[in-house]
Order: sequence, then C-alpha cells, then structure tokens
Amino acid sequence: MKQKLSLIATLFISTYATHSAATDIYVVTNKADGNTIAHFKDDKGTFAMVAEYSSGGTGTGDLEIPALEKNPDHPLANGDDPLISANAIRASADGNLIVSVNPGDATIALSERQKGGKLTLVNTAKASDLFPISVDISGDLVVAASVGDNNGSGSIALYQIKDGKLTIVADSRRDLKARPSTISFSTNGEFVYVNELVTGKVKVFGIENDNLTESPVSSIDSPRAEASRFQAIPVGFDVRGDNNKDVILMSKARFLTPDFKLREGNGEVVQSPLYSWQTGSLSTYTVDKKGQIAAVSQDVLTGSNVEGDEIANCWVALSPDGKTLWAANALSSSISSFSVSKKGDVTLKNDVAYKDSSETAFYSDMTVSRDGKHLYQLVGNQGAILVFDIKPNGDLTLNQQVGGMPELGTYGMLALD
Repeated sequence: MKQKLSLIATLFISTYATHSAATDIYVVTNKADGNTIAHFKDDKGTFAMVAEYSSGGTGTGDLEIPALEKNPDHPLANGDDPLISANAIRASADGNLIVSVNPGDATIALSERQKGGKLTLVNTAKASDLFPISVDISGDLVVAASVGDNNGSGSIALYQIKDGKLTIVADSRRDLKARPSTISFSTNGEFVYVNELVTGKVKVFGIENDNLTESPVSSIDSPRAEASRFQAIPVGFDVRGDNNKDVILMSKARFLTPDFKLREGNGEVVQSPLYSWQTGSLSTYTVDKKGQIAAVSQDVLTGSNVEGDEIANCWVALSPDGKTLWAANALSSSISSFSVSKKGDVTLKNDVAYKDSSETAFYSDMTVSRDGKHLYQLVGNQGAILVFDIKPNGDLTLNQQVGGMPELGTYGMLALD
C-alpha cells in the first residue's frame, strides 16, 4: 500500500516506542570552519542531538565538490549532496573505532567510541588526493576514495592502524582516472569494491601483503538495456556475504542522457525544475572468492515505468537478514523496497514504501538498525534525520524527525547499539 504524508505535517511527530536497536546515530556536519560528527542518542524511544565531536579537519559547508561553486538551480551544485557518495563514516566490527572523511582539508579521521557513545579523535591522516568522499574499515586496515581536483582524477588508498594511529600505507595509491563514489571492503576483508560515478564501472581490487593490488582483479560496466535508457550513475551500495561469495546491491540514478547530457524539464521535478530524470533503478552483482565480479539483476526499476516513477535512487540499506533492501529516491522524497533472493536477484516490492508527497526533501544516506526494526534516513536539505518503524511487509511508518544540524551539507550516517 502506498503511503503518502507531507514531511512538513510530520515535523513534530514522535512516539515513545522503544528504539533500543540503535542507541547512537552519527552524521558528519561538513562544517567548513571545523568539521564535526553530530551525535544523536536514544532516550526512552526518542532521539535527540546530544553532542558534536571534532573530526580533526574541515568540510566544504554547503558547497559540492570538486567545483565548490553554488548554483541553486543545478541538481549537482545546490548543496544538498556535497560528496555524492555513501560510506563517508564507518565503524569497526565491534563499534569501538570510527573512520570518517574530511573533504575540506583532504584528511581521513580516526576516532574512538567510548562508553555512552562519546567520540574522541585519535588522529587524522592525509587522503590520497583532494576531496576524500568514502571510507571503510576492516580489522586494522582502512581504505578511502578521493575525487581529486576534477571528475577524471579519482583515486583510492589503503591505511593501517598501527600503534593506535591511522597511517597511510606507502605506495598504496591507485589512480582510477574517473570519479569514485563509494568504497567498501568485501565481507571477508580480502577485496575492495569501488564504483565510478559517471563511467558506471564497478572495480574490485585485491588485498595482498597489506597493500592494494596494482590494478583491479576484475571490473564490470553498468547496464543500459535500451538505446534510449539514460546512463547509469551508481552511488551507494550495500554488501551481503553468502558463503564463498559476496552480493553487491547498488543504486543507480538515471539523470544523464545517452550522450551524457542533462535533459531539460518543465518543472516535473520539484527539487530540480529545470531538468527531468528517468526512473531510478537497482543492480546486483556477485563477487566470488577469487574476486571475479558478475552481474545478477540489472536495471531493476524503482517503479513500473522508465519515465515518471521514483527518481534519483542514490542510497540503499539492507535488512540484517539480507532479504529486504530499501532504496532512497532523493528527488522523489521517497523510499522503495525490494526483495532479495538467495542468489542475489532483486524484485521490486513497493515503489513507495514511504513518500513525502511534497517531494521537497532530499533523501540521502540511510541505514537500518541491527535488529531490523527501524530505518534511519538523512534528509540532506533539512539537516534532519527521519526515524522509521519497519512493518512486516517492508513498508515504513514515520516515528520521529530530529534536527539540529546545518540545513545543507551533511553527509554519512552510522547507527550503533
């Protein structure tokens, strides 16, 4: 059943249902005069912002990288989505260490999570290039992706936590020659996955002798089944471990025409009235124990039609049991749900598991509680978090909206118990 409710009307909605699944939520504020990590804590079922912790570097404020120019009429320069990435803040398996990116001064931050959820900065390390956007941690290894000074000069690099400090691994920079979007370790820590924003490629690097392989061990392009289908723009993805393979579940926005241009619009998209988009989609891949990537489901729509349904699917979140995936449709202010099979195939369950009918809220980073009962959604143009209850069928009920962060520029989301 489609559920439509104005976000404005629900601004003050809150309940006292127990949200014990996550006691701490962290979001990076992207403040240009000193970047911070905002801490939201659950108190008897209601989240509130309780602190901000220095991340040891600077953000870019409400300016999007790499141009750092403001254009309120352009969907990629209005400040809603400064990094166009996921995994900008990540935690170790035990939740005791936090890594995050500082795009303003090109550093990677390591913080320690203490009792009560307080974060203490340990140190920062220089990124491989300008504008780091995505990071992950596995054991004592950390990997980060950076954009560089233009959209054709992206790179990744490996770091190690030695003697309690984050240090870049010598000679670990690998040039992509394309803008990355999101980076992640494989579930066993033996590989690194990185996607490229405009080329649509997904690359798999190996970890050998505590360094990255010189080149990808495999890669794959994003699909376009029809000649008229817009280019696939992959942003966020999630990873599910299945015995001897991983399943990668990846968002695909569709806003560039086949010849890589923006299509003029007539106000169809409230947040981007000068341009029109095709319906977003989801693709899945498997990676075997040798690091070879293969396509499973390709271009599964966030709706029924290529034109006119939910658009700008840029972030996803997987249920703990790996059977349900939610997709944030940024410019439709909606969340779609998908069923995920054992083999990694996906089918659309509900194109609108939740929707703000005003379509003015930019839905960005999202995550699911570890018990699978709650979903947390960052609203990138309101400096707010939405707290949802997850129904048995995967639909969502809004419980609370909590703010306190800068209206524009926030990125990354981490929920820990």
